[in-house]
Amino acid sequence: MADTADLPLLTILLLLTACLVSIFVVVQVATTYTTAYLAAPNEITTFIDAVDFSIQENESYDRDVAKVQRLEDKLRMGKLLREIQKSGDDLREDLNRLLIDEGGTRLRSSTRLIWATKRKRLEEQVRRLDLLRMRFLVVYMGLVAAKGTSEQQTHTRDPEKHITPKMTVRPALPHALTEGITRKPPLRRLTTQAMGHNDHVGSPQKQGWMGVVAELQNSPLMHKRHASIERNMASPG
Repeated sequence: MADTADLPLLTILLLLTACLVSIFVVVQVATTYTTAYLAAPNEITTFIDAVDFSIQENESYDRDVAKVQRLEDKLRMGKLLREIQKSGDDLREDLNRLLIDEGGTRLRSSTRLIWATKRKRLEEQVRRLDLLRMRFLVVYMGLVAAKGTSEQQTHTRDPEKHITPKMTVRPALPHALTEGITRKPPLRRLTTQAMGHNDHVGSPQKQGWMGVVAELQNSPLMHKRHASIERNMASPG
């Protein structure tokens, strides 16, 4: 008793503080484990539903991989899908070890007592599985968007293939006929110069036999010939 009375006051205060802190930590840990123990049945059901949903999603992911055409993209998405499946299988195996019956929903008693520790590990596995699924969806949507952009660019480059209707092309003339047309000289005009006089140089062109007869009737040479014939007929033989 004398030794205890001789202890400094500061040491006693430190011991009391340490005891209070220890009690506070123990109470907090006990509260955490008690809360986890009570919430374990509901939380284990949530983890089982997450695994079942992941298995169902894997079937749709298989169909998405089958739609990819490029071999490089298909291999990349197939690798992501295998990682998702492996992560889901590992999570399912861990859950089965914690349950009384495989495929059931009842936890073992020992597992339920330390559920706060087991729950943290399961949450990390579920988070990793969600990240892998999100990464898969991002890659797939990127491939779909790239395919739609390339098709739109092809449509913009060749608009005539989709808009302009086909027009019928007339058959071309034979080469010999076209060459003959180009080499054929133009028709000569029938003017008064071609008839041998210059009195009606600027007169309009006469076409056909009627025009030729009119030109002959109006020609001075014809008038002279008619006058010469009339004088010969009037003169005595």
